[in-house]
Amino acid sequence: MKRRISILVGVVLIMAIMGCGKTRYRVNFDGYGFQSEKTSYAQGEEVRVTYDMIATDTDYNFSIDEDVDMEQTFDNQHGYVFTFTMPDHDVTMHVESRNSMEYDPGANLPETPENLADEIKAENMSFDYYEKTVAAEGEDGYEEFVLYDRDEGDGLILAKYVKDESGEETVEVCLVPFDTWVSCMNIVRMYGMADWEKGPGIDGKYCVAKFNNGKGEPVRVTTEDMPEDGLSAFEALAYTLGTTWNQYKKED
Repeated sequence: MKRRISILVGVVLIMAIMGCGKTRYRVNFDGYGFQSEKTSYAQGEEVRVTYDMIATDTDYNFSIDEDVDMEQTFDNQHGYVFTFTMPDHDVTMHVESRNSMEYDPGANLPETPENLADEIKAENMSFDYYEKTVAAEGEDGYEEFVLYDRDEGDGLILAKYVKDESGEETVEVCLVPFDTWVSCMNIVRMYGMADWEKGPGIDGKYCVAKFNNGKGEPVRVTTEDMPEDGLSAFEALAYTLGTTWNQYKKED
């Protein structure tokens, strides 16, 4: 009898250590595209959820129960990544989406500060797209869109650098939503730009994209050395950043 009791106590202790005896709560998803390793967790467990069903030209808004503190990041391989600690009840994650090419008068952005250009810091660059037409003779003009993180305040800084064939460089700036960067990185992810091997390249046009590969490593890709379908990726970036600029840049 004593041996049976000892075995039973041992089993109970093992179950307690493994969390088998704890009440488990469900993670519910209001929308398609969410993925998690498990469907239920014990209170206090760390939960990791990914969302990779991402379309181009689309902004996403994710939410969860008000008493849950959820962190949201973006990973080139998994898309959106969410982490939170499981509370003592079931939770539901929600997703809403809209076409980012449609003007959104309710965008949660403050008025663009007059000194926004002063906030630009090279170390805060999060995405860079550069394009020029290669002329046979003379100095080439170019256009460049650069996204910068802000040290404080909402949104990202989108800077547009322009130089014509004979003039000096000019720069203008505006505030844009954080999802602008996500849209660019979604294009990077969709075309596998972070893993491009050497390719044939093209003549007559020169494009460069600079970004972080999600592992803390900077990546630089150009039209001089890209896959055969690489130009489509650059065109998608130019369209996304150009359309965002036209949407959010206020006329002086």
